[in-house]
Parts: sequence; structure tokens; C-alpha cells
Amino acid sequence: MNPWSLFWRQGHSTTFGDYFKQGYVGAVADWWQSKLDGLPENATVMELGCGNCSLLPAMIASGVKGKYIGVDIAEVSPSPVAQQGLAESGIELVLHSATPAEKVPQPDASADLVASVFGIEYSDMERSVPEAARVLKPGGRFCSLVHHDNSLITGMSRRAISEFSSDDLRKVIESLTMISTERDRIVNLSGLKSSYKAEKGRKTINSLAQKYLSDTNLETMNATMFEVMTQALKFFKMMGASSQQRRDFIAWLEAEQRASHERFQQMVSVAFDAEGIEALQAMFEAAGFQDLKTEVIHSDKDILAWGLQADKMQERL
Repeated sequence: MNPWSLFWRQGHSTTFGDYFKQGYVGAVADWWQSKLDGLPENATVMELGCGNCSLLPAMIASGVKGKYIGVDIAEVSPSPVAQQGLAESGIELVLHSATPAEKVPQPDASADLVASVFGIEYSDMERSVPEAARVLKPGGRFCSLVHHDNSLITGMSRRAISEFSSDDLRKVIESLTMISTERDRIVNLSGLKSSYKAEKGRKTINSLAQKYLSDTNLETMNATMFEVMTQALKFFKMMGASSQQRRDFIAWLEAEQRASHERFQQMVSVAFDAEGIEALQAMFEAAGFQDLKTEVIHSDKDILAWGLQADKMQERL
């Protein structure tokens, strides 16, 4: 399964997850509002790499009327935040889930604005940029925030990658599975203490918990494995649950942690340095765009992203 499908399935409203449950705020909100200002009446806005309709809440709040089209390669659905006020907003929602940005099922020249926040760079941009040009009306605008090689987000992602221990996660999964199997075999819960295998698993979990949970200093702690062990310890509250529930929890824990690691790897791999941004110029020109503008977007003192903007060329008479 696409690692982002697991993420969006949890109901997140943005790629920042639980950090900003109410949607993009601060620098992202200011950037997006500047793109919404001046849109024509009843505009059609397409978001590439939309997640659970990340940019829709701000459109609703701004009173923009028209159509919002979301496109994402992952399996997505409107988040609770995105659905608030939608029915009364006058915005028509069209969502293309599990759909690549390289092949959008929309007519030519049908969108006034194509936008993306940490989305289009995960696609093959040599194909998705021309596709964005295809669906834009002549004179329509493309705008995007893409990952910056020196951004706070990329730095945090690199740290998470370095902190992740696949071997220790394997030990956690094997130990929990061993304990769960013994729980199925032993009817009396108190009897688990006499099980060599269950005690071996418990001691392994305790050892790993001591290894990763004893340091709570935000500067020095292993935040990635801290999260793994915090989730793993929840298993012991499920000893009275059914065998299937316990197996499902263990499977979810492994799948989510490995998917999270893959998401961090992807975030780093798609980040642009200055040379990469310069190389986009020719790509946008070849796709029929003009006046590509780039800027560095900051959040407080930290770099947040590269900002891109280009207009589709007007048709010549």
C-alpha cells in the first residue's frame, strides 16, 4: 500500500499531521491566501497531491465560489476539517483518489488555478508539469510549495531517518507476536508469567523501552523510536482483547512505522536544492509556461519551502 494512504487514512488534514490539526497555518496560509486573492468568479481550482483536500478549508473560509478538484496518487477522502462548511460554501468538490498527477482525468483548459503544497514533487515532474499546463486555461496560473533541501521539514526528516532502527522494530514485532501467541495458548492470564517465551518477549520490550524512553530531552532523544515504543507499550493494555484484535494491532504497528520511515525517505529524496530549482525553468518553459518565479518561503526564522509560480501562455491569435 502507498505509505501516504496509511497516513491520510488516519484523517489528517495536512502533510504536517497532528502538528496542525486545523489545517495549514502561518506562512503556508499566507502564501495560499495570496493565490486565492483575485481569482475570477466561480473559478476552478485543482490541487495536485491534495491529500485529504488540504487546501480546501482555506478556500471555504475565504468565501471563494466555484469548483475544487483534488488529485492524489494515495487513497484519500475529505478530512473532517475539509468538510466543515462545505455544504454551505457554494464550492463543488470533485476528488480523484488513487490518481496520478501525471494523468489527470479532467478536460483540457478547464482550470483557472493549479496548486500543490508538498505534492507535485512526488510525481514525475517531466510528465506532471505538462499535465498541469494541459488542464489550465490559457493565462491560468500554476503555484506550488515544494520541499527545500535546507528546510526545517527536510532536516527533521533526515533526523527521523537516522533515528529509525529497523532491527529494533523487528525485535518489537517478534516479541509482541510471541507474547500474543502465548496468550492464546494460556487460558489464565496470570499464567503468562510462567511462560518462558512470554517472559522473554516482555523482557525484550522492557529493555527496548528503557533504551528509548529514558531520554526525554527533545534535543538528544530518539524521537522516532520513542514513538515506536510508546505505541508498542499500548499492546499490554490489550491482553484481554481477542486474538484477532491483538494480531491486527501488531500488524498495524509494523506497517505504520515502516510506512512512516518510507515517507521521511521520500520527503528527503524529493527536496530541491538551488541547482534543482534552476533546472525547473526549462521544464516549465517546454510545458508552455512563462514567467516562472521562485522564492524561499520562511516560517519564523526557518526555511519552510520553495515557492513556485508560473502562468500558462496565452493562445496566439
